[in-house]
Amino acid sequence: MKINRYLTILFIAIFLPLLVSCYDEKLYLVYDDGRHLYITNVANPNPALLLSEMHGISPDASPNGQSLSFISDNSSGRLIGTWDFISEIKWDSQPDFGASIFNPTPINKSSYLFSGLGSNYLDIYTSSPQKNITNFRSMDFEPSLSPNGDLITFTSNRISNTDIYTNERPLSDRQAIEQVQEWSISERGITYNTYRDHNIDIFISNLDGTNPIRLTTARALDHQPDWSHDGNWIVFSSLRHNNSEIFTIRKDRTELKRLTNNQYNDEEPSWSPTGNLIAFVSDRSGSKDIYTMNPDGTNQIRVTNTLSNVHSPTWIKCNPGFLGKVGKTCP
Repeated sequence: MKINRYLTILFIAIFLPLLVSCYDEKLYLVYDDGRHLYITNVANPNPALLLSEMHGISPDASPNGQSLSFISDNSSGRLIGTWDFISEIKWDSQPDFGASIFNPTPINKSSYLFSGLGSNYLDIYTSSPQKNITNFRSMDFEPSLSPNGDLITFTSNRISNTDIYTNERPLSDRQAIEQVQEWSISERGITYNTYRDHNIDIFISNLDGTNPIRLTTARALDHQPDWSHDGNWIVFSSLRHNNSEIFTIRKDRTELKRLTNNQYNDEEPSWSPTGNLIAFVSDRSGSKDIYTMNPDGTNQIRVTNTLSNVHSPTWIKCNPGFLGKVGKTCP
């Protein structure tokens, strides 16, 4: 009995801290200023260059927030970097396309989707191995992978106007004369904003494009939608008060709420993977910086302090590990 008791105590002493550390995930933000990539811990902001003395733009995270891709241009051409936060950055070039590589988005820590220009048309490709996903005489761009990996979605102008497609099937309402502006995919569905009825509004639909719902109808630009972690809310930017402000609305079109209220421009909202924070870009300091706030708009905190204009706040999450070592995935 004593041996069993000691074994139980030993098991708890060793494995309980490891189990706790698995749930003690930390949040980081990656962003660019048009020239360089930066990374910062959200809890204790201290932005640092992600690529020392190297150009870097267009960060994008995998659906699980655990790998990152980005673009770097240098004297040798355009490179795509992928990173899982603990290994060395993996660099990849696509000599068939040179600098005509756009919109890289990670599939996992070693491969990514991208759009490449060849023979006057853009197609969607995978990197490892390189495979042409689309092969149509059109411009196919902005690829994205659904969280379960079953669907590849992208934007295309193959039928006169720009629509969202998933595995070659158009999702947008073909009876409307519309121009899809921005969109995102999650396990909750697809959000997009589009020009319809002489106005740009926010829509949501199921992953297969069914059940489209128009969330906003204000005679103003509503754009940059993003899902909440629990799938019940959409955060977006709007010019309905002459300057750009941030709002949330439920997916059933109820409880519209204004989160920011000032004379400056607040835009590019991005909900954290944990659901407890919203990052956004604001020029309230004189230049564009990144801020975070609670989902109800309270506790707005400045994360960056720069004279240059920053863009693309991208969330990543990681595990600090037990004693900073065992199971560590944080940078």
